[in-house]
Amino acid sequence: MRFFYLLVFFSFISLFSAQGVRYTHLEIPNSFYFSYLTGSQSIHIIEIDPSLYDIKPIKALDNGIGRETVLSIATRYGAIASINGGFFSIGGTFDGRACGALKIDDWYALPVKPRGCIGWSLENPLPIMDRLLVKMHASYNLNDLPLDGLNRARKEGEIILFTSPFHRTTLTNPDGQEVVVVNGIIQSITQGGSTKIPPGGQVLSIQKNHPLFNTFAIGMPLTFSTQITPLTGNTCSEAWEALDYIVGGTPLLLYNGAKIIDFTPEQTIPTFLSNKHARTAVGILPSGHWIFVVVDKTSLFDGMTMNELTEFMEKLGCIHALNLDGGGSATIVCEGSIKNSPHGDEDEGAGQKTVRRVSDAIAVIPKRL
Repeated sequence: MRFFYLLVFFSFISLFSAQGVRYTHLEIPNSFYFSYLTGSQSIHIIEIDPSLYDIKPIKALDNGIGRETVLSIATRYGAIASINGGFFSIGGTFDGRACGALKIDDWYALPVKPRGCIGWSLENPLPIMDRLLVKMHASYNLNDLPLDGLNRARKEGEIILFTSPFHRTTLTNPDGQEVVVVNGIIQSITQGGSTKIPPGGQVLSIQKNHPLFNTFAIGMPLTFSTQITPLTGNTCSEAWEALDYIVGGTPLLLYNGAKIIDFTPEQTIPTFLSNKHARTAVGILPSGHWIFVVVDKTSLFDGMTMNELTEFMEKLGCIHALNLDGGGSATIVCEGSIKNSPHGDEDEGAGQKTVRRVSDAIAVIPKRL
């Protein structure tokens, strides 16, 4: 376990170890960073041997919208450990919709900006990481038609694809046209919104001011594809397209053992990087073991900046690392209990210290014999 050299300098409160899973709670003295501060920074670490477990992303409520606590997700799936996953929307009709890349066999959501992602398969749990752009396209009447998005609210002049993992209906507003597709053939076309999504099928939702409004015809072929563009030049589209699972975060922290110095390609808000927040991260060790990390917000220490988190993941020995959703979402579960101190729910601005319901989690599930 590479990170145990840290215990020479830092104390730990608790440690749990099962075959292939090790949980450690580090207390790093604030004086390690600032000589004039007392108290400590609370960091939770889980190391997993993926050869002994199935590591899977799980959508809250097994639905494209809605939220659930990480503990509830872990309990439902019998997970020995889990952390919160990617970023998501809070409130409104699309509450709990993933806002970055999320693929669980099928795509739930796509990133709208270049974003760091981790991807893997159940049969090959050694993941890859990269910055990705992912676009959705339609093919109709020998034409390639770029789409504006996937499984999200349709805005003025947009064309959005909805797939069966999203929900029972599209939940769209009535000022559009919706094309129902089953097995690559247009089955029906309705005027309005919130059309039922057929199992295994899709609904193409077109706002009335879009150029393709009233273009499609019943009985014609209409198919869809994703275009994945890795941006570092170190992974390829074909490798990503073959994966079962993709979870997006931001930013990428470490790649091939090198710290990421410039986070600007992912177009994140500067204060998100420079301010101290509770953080969640996932990393990969040279052995292929996974590392889950949650950095708590405490009464004396407000978490880490992105540079501090990068440094810490490097100290743990990670060769690849990705920041996931943090802040009030940061939650780590092991052996049936929440190990950190989550801060936040819808009214976290009022100073509540509560467990936030999240959009998705990465769960460590014992393999079935």
